[in-house]
Amino acid sequence: MRRSPVMKGIIMLLGMMLQNIAASAQLHIVSHVADVRTGEALPFASVYVDSEKNTITNAEGDFVLDADSADAVRVSYVGYRTVSVDAGKIGDVVYLDRDGRMLDEVVVLGTEYVIKKVRSQIKKTLMEYDWKKTNYFYRQMGRCDRQCTSMVEAFFTGHSAVQTKDISLGTGRYVEVASSKTVTPRNFFTYMEVTLYSKYYTDDLHVPLSPNYKDNYDTDCRRINDGEHPVYVITFTPRDSMAWSAKTKLYVDAESFQPLRYEGVGQNEWVKNTVQGKSSEVPCDYSFVVHYQHDNGFIEVQSVHFDVSFTDEGKKYEATGTMFNTEKRYFKGKGKLHFEDDLKELISKRGLDRQFWQENEVVKRTPMEEEAVELFEGDNAFGVF
Repeated sequence: MRRSPVMKGIIMLLGMMLQNIAASAQLHIVSHVADVRTGEALPFASVYVDSEKNTITNAEGDFVLDADSADAVRVSYVGYRTVSVDAGKIGDVVYLDRDGRMLDEVVVLGTEYVIKKVRSQIKKTLMEYDWKKTNYFYRQMGRCDRQCTSMVEAFFTGHSAVQTKDISLGTGRYVEVASSKTVTPRNFFTYMEVTLYSKYYTDDLHVPLSPNYKDNYDTDCRRINDGEHPVYVITFTPRDSMAWSAKTKLYVDAESFQPLRYEGVGQNEWVKNTVQGKSSEVPCDYSFVVHYQHDNGFIEVQSVHFDVSFTDEGKKYEATGTMFNTEKRYFKGKGKLHFEDDLKELISKRGLDRQFWQENEVVKRTPMEEEAVELFEGDNAFGVF
C-alpha cells in the first residue's frame, strides 16, 4: 500500500514528537552516593542539575531527584572528583573517587596567610551579598531512648551569604507523640545558624574567623589534592578547654580561598530542657557540618546538618536536623525566629496542606525518618496540635 506525501509527513511528524517525548521523559531517581574504593556512603553530597532541580544526599548517602532523562546530573563532594551522569543512566549507586594521587602536605604559605585570604574573601562576599535571602527546606527528628518522639518538616527563609541568620518560618508540619515529655526539640532550629566569621573581636562565643582568633585557637593548615583541584584544610583547636567553643575544620578552595565545607564538634554546650514542667540546663554533645555552594557567584550556605544529644533524669534525648537551600522554590517566610519561640505553635497557625507534604520529599528521608513519617501519617497525626 502506497502512502501519500501528506500521510508520510504526518507519520514523520508523529515520529519526531514521540522521540522528543521519550528524550524528555520525567524520571523519579532514587540512588546512593558512595566512595568508589571503600563503598562508604557520602552524606550531604551535592546533586545538581540546575537551580530548580537539585538536592543533597541524606545522612546515609541516599538521594531522590525528579529530572528529565536528558538532564546531566552533577554529583560533587569536597575532596572527591566531581562526576556528571546522564539522568537516564543513573543506577542504584553513584561512585565518587578521591583519585590515587591524593596528597596531604604542610602549607608552605603559612596558616596565618591562608586565614587572612579566606577572611578577605568572606568580607568581600558579605559587603556585596549580605542582603540576599533564600528559602530553606528543614527536617528535624527528636528521639528519646531511641524512640522517635517528634518530627518537623518546614520551609524557612533566611540570609544565606557565608552563614545562615535571621531565619523566618514559611510553612511546616509538626508532630509530637503523646508520651514525649521534653519540649526542647521544637527549638533546635536555632542550631542551623552556625557562625563561622565575625568582623568583630569575640569573647563569650569564640568564632574561628574573627580578628582575635589567635587568642582563642591553636591553628593548623594542610593542603590536600584529590587529583582535580587543591584544597586547604584549616583546623581550629580551642585553647581554653572550658570555653564555649568548638573544635572545627574548614575546607577551602586553594585557588579562590572560598569555603567549601565547615564541620565541628561543640565544646561546653548546654541545652535548657523541660520535663513535666520542670526546667533545667544540662550538658549536651553537639556536632555540625555546613556545605557551601558558589553557583550564584558568591559564598552561599547550601546545607547545614546537626546532631545533638543529652541525658536528663535518666533518659537519653537526641535530635538531628538538616537544612537545604532550595533557592526560590517553595514557601517564603516572614518575620524572624528566636530561640524562645515555640516552633510547634507557629507551625500550627499556618494550617496544613497534607497533599503538598505527601508529594514533596525534597531531601531523601533516612529509613528511620521514613518509618516515623509513615507511622505519623498513618495515624493522621501531622497537624494535630
